[in-house]
Amino acid sequence: MAAPRLGPRGARAASAMLRGVFALPGPLLRPMAGPRVHGDDGRELPASSRAVMRLIQKQMPSGLHQLGRLRADSERGGPILAGREGRGLRTTDTTVPGAAGPLKARLYEPADATGPGPLLVFFHGGGWILGGVDSHEPVCRFLAARSGVRVLSAEYRLAPEHGFPAQYDDALAVFRHVVDTPEAFGAEPGRIGVGGDSAGGNLAAAVGHAALRSGTALPAWTLLIYPATDIGGSYPSRDAYGKGFVIDTETWTGPDGLISGFMPHADDPRLSVLHDPDVAGLPPTHVVTGGFDPLRDEGEAYAARLREAGVDVSAKRYDLLFHGFASFACVERHCAAAMAEIAAEVRRAMAATKAAAAPGDEVPAA
Repeated sequence: MAAPRLGPRGARAASAMLRGVFALPGPLLRPMAGPRVHGDDGRELPASSRAVMRLIQKQMPSGLHQLGRLRADSERGGPILAGREGRGLRTTDTTVPGAAGPLKARLYEPADATGPGPLLVFFHGGGWILGGVDSHEPVCRFLAARSGVRVLSAEYRLAPEHGFPAQYDDALAVFRHVVDTPEAFGAEPGRIGVGGDSAGGNLAAAVGHAALRSGTALPAWTLLIYPATDIGGSYPSRDAYGKGFVIDTETWTGPDGLISGFMPHADDPRLSVLHDPDVAGLPPTHVVTGGFDPLRDEGEAYAARLREAGVDVSAKRYDLLFHGFASFACVERHCAAAMAEIAAEVRRAMAATKAAAAPGDEVPAA
């Protein structure tokens, strides 16, 4: 039986407790952090980062039979990890049209956001099998509060109940709906970006690729936080960090793995965006990777591919961080520092969209 969900006061108290634990000196954190861990170039993972990583690892399922419990835990844990972050934000729960029906969404608006302005449509991570607006409350709340940009967190149908390309189809439908009805979300036409973490980063990238292929409105900007870009690929970072570093490669992608249903589509550019033969013309993109993340190399390969094609791309590797760090920005200092930089990049990039649509210019459709 799942543990009961905490109310707002209980969630804030639990968040404060986590912040206190992760702020302990290294020697006191050692029982929770475990033994020292070094990267493929000798870097040592800080004790607080090891403690967070081990906490995530303990929640990871060994198979689909544990998926229901994991989904409940991730939804319940989001408000705890968010704590008191962005208490001045206005939040609105709503629905948006997906490819096969309505989907849950949550709009985060900074307190000083009055007229139409930039908007970041954000898709949650979770390996396409879990996650939602509640699980990603800490990520979206942090980004909106620290960037001053509206954020729309949107769900999509999850596997294995809904096989590929349901997730892709939903992401496209959500983005196109926002572009078609910007006033419903306080968005200014021409200033609608897209972002996501992990599987959500994959979907965010795919939205841009689909728009480029179809000739429809492109995102103004793309934010990819440790994205999956090459589902069936082989990379040194997967070899180095594919076991014991949040994502167990065999558990996820093996013959009976959590996303085994996706593997027959590994070469489909709608899923493995790195395989798309035509990337020239994609919108400006910021790619974030973690030094201890199995997905590090494919994210950086994607950034390199875009750069070679002439796309305006920036990339930042956080050497001492791991897969999933964005969700812990409100409770752990290394995660917070990285996410503060990412939020600053959101603010800078979305401000640049206003300059691109200066008075006298034709305002693009998206």
